[in-house]
Amino acid sequence: MELNEIDDDIEAFLVESYENLNQIEGDIIELEKTSANGEALVRIYRSLHTLKGNCGFLPFPNLESLAHAGENLLSCLRDRQLAITPDIISTLLQTVDGIRQILSQIQATKRDGDRDYSELIVALTQLSETKQTPKPSQSHEPIVNIQTPQIDAAGSESVNNELTEISTTTSESAYIRVNVNLLDQMMNLVGELVLARNQIIGFSTKFKDNSFAATCQHLSLLTAQLQEGVMKTRLQPISSIWQKFPRVTRDLAIASGKEVEVEMEGAETELDKSIIETIKDPLTHLLRNCIDHGIELPVERVACGKPSVGRLFLKAFHESGKVNIEIGDDGRGLNLERLKGRAQQLGLVNAVQAATMSESEAMNLIFLSGFSTAEQVTYLSGRGVGMDIVKSNIEKINGTVEIYSQQGQGTTFKIKIPLTLAIIPALIVTSGGDCYAIPQASLLELVRLEAFNSIEILYDVPVYRLRGNLIPLVYLNEVLQQDSLSNLETLSLVIVQVDNYRFGLVVDRIEDIQDIVVKPLGRQLKTLSLFAGATVLGDGTVALIIDVVALANRTGITAKQKQLLSENAVNSQEQAGDRQTILLFEGPQGARMGIPLAIASRLEEILASAVEKVANQDVLQFYGQILPLIDLHKIFSDSDRVNNETLATVAETLQIIIVSPYSELSVGLVVDRILDIVEEPLTIKGIPSRPGVLFCAVIQEQITEIIDIETVIRIANPHLLQLATHG
Repeated sequence: MELNEIDDDIEAFLVESYENLNQIEGDIIELEKTSANGEALVRIYRSLHTLKGNCGFLPFPNLESLAHAGENLLSCLRDRQLAITPDIISTLLQTVDGIRQILSQIQATKRDGDRDYSELIVALTQLSETKQTPKPSQSHEPIVNIQTPQIDAAGSESVNNELTEISTTTSESAYIRVNVNLLDQMMNLVGELVLARNQIIGFSTKFKDNSFAATCQHLSLLTAQLQEGVMKTRLQPISSIWQKFPRVTRDLAIASGKEVEVEMEGAETELDKSIIETIKDPLTHLLRNCIDHGIELPVERVACGKPSVGRLFLKAFHESGKVNIEIGDDGRGLNLERLKGRAQQLGLVNAVQAATMSESEAMNLIFLSGFSTAEQVTYLSGRGVGMDIVKSNIEKINGTVEIYSQQGQGTTFKIKIPLTLAIIPALIVTSGGDCYAIPQASLLELVRLEAFNSIEILYDVPVYRLRGNLIPLVYLNEVLQQDSLSNLETLSLVIVQVDNYRFGLVVDRIEDIQDIVVKPLGRQLKTLSLFAGATVLGDGTVALIIDVVALANRTGITAKQKQLLSENAVNSQEQAGDRQTILLFEGPQGARMGIPLAIASRLEEILASAVEKVANQDVLQFYGQILPLIDLHKIFSDSDRVNNETLATVAETLQIIIVSPYSELSVGLVVDRILDIVEEPLTIKGIPSRPGVLFCAVIQEQITEIIDIETVIRIANPHLLQLATHG
């Protein structure tokens, strides 16, 4: 047999063995339920038998001997010759660990090594030769009850993360293995295609050719669909890392003398492979923290009126284009006074800071480097490292982590991370003649100031009053040591958020939001901590991607924001009332109109030539769906646009607001111009001015018509509402 054929056989053997091993480990944990799971026993036996049988075709005698001893014990358990005890479970898990060590050795050297497993084999043999049927152990050794869905082979780890599986049919039944390097190469090519698309669309604005514009729009749609398809091939279910947590939980619970029940929800939630690798360690650390610091000893829980078995839960789901992960427990919760006292004792905060900080700030003390509530160092905790790394690792992938805790009830960590890091939407801005990109995930809103006298100085910090709240400002040109902005007539503010704090980034000019391809910085630029990478824009220029968290840390803006909290609290009390956030726009005949921002999901500017007509309905092909369009001129004005006039003949570009009044229905409102987003108390209201208007209100000292979206849709096409409300 050729050498390369042997290598291929070993690689295939390793892939299948790792999959079997992951299945075996999960099923062994299942056996510790109060009633033995016969199906799990059969699965473990078959998987171990398959692994041992595969060794017969390859020169791995050590692995074969260990797997054979484990198979004999499983045979006795399957045939009910032995009862399941904690000792048997522990020995089987040690067998899994031993097999994993051997597989790692094979992966590195193509041999199973000379490590001695005779002691473990003897233990397995002795257990299997006890042919009686003893009662299950009545010892007080903690038992971990695991409640988790079964994980199929598609969710298991690949060897050295070099192979992945892609489903070729919609039905847990046909897969092909593809080298991840090939997927990475495809992703890079799609990224280059996105750049080329952006350049072509940039060229299309210079020509007045409707056919060319329509072709560009079609190219943009196809590129978006291809990009989405390639990204999906890189997605992996979060179960690929969660499947290890039952074993980790069991080991930690036994080591700390606690009883823990694990619940998992959303194990099928998918995210990019690169992000899976990044969050594996942070999630494991949070789980350890919940067991070590959160869940009490059984005696303590009973004394507090709780069940002796603690509850640890993991939840994952998609929301607003991000992956949400929650890890929590029903333990003792965070004692905020103890946290503040400990932080002072460690010299991390002073007495004044501790006395004035909010509940959220007190909880976030656990993320400070060097902070620990443990009085002595154990192998589990006490060194004051870990939680700060958890936060920094999550922030590196443009994610956030928040804490929710109630003393005596438990603590929950809520993490939000993007689906992928390769291609992201970003706002392009300019400063000092150079272009920069700000990830959209950090954006809150954009503000243009016509006068410099609207900026105030408070506590030596430049601030802007945005709807009653004081927003500290950072001048990007000063941070980057560029030319002054004194020659500009207006100021452009990008309002961004870091943790629970907001600040305004002052730039020369705000360009547009684009899908950008994230390129890593070269070695020479690694020391530029303000930037998370770079991208190539449509005109070929390079734009650095601003790391908003690093920018906030460099300027100390979060500390300045804390000084303004009390001032904002006073302003909030003074302006309390029926406040609503309204998206303002210009409608037919220059009418000033608005809708609640909550139902507006996206703002877009599209080429008019991309609008198509199906029967009497204007539609747009939009990111894989057909989006109905409603021209407000045809709702509120009979004279401006005649019935046979199409949107494609109105203007070259159209501004649309995508609204979702129902979860099953999204439509695009075609408006003349988007004006602003405001948050004001709607204290002055008037009767509806015409059909399709909910009421009139005075906003920014001007009468504004608040649109009744449901009525507008009913006037335009009542069939759309019927589909949304009746499915």
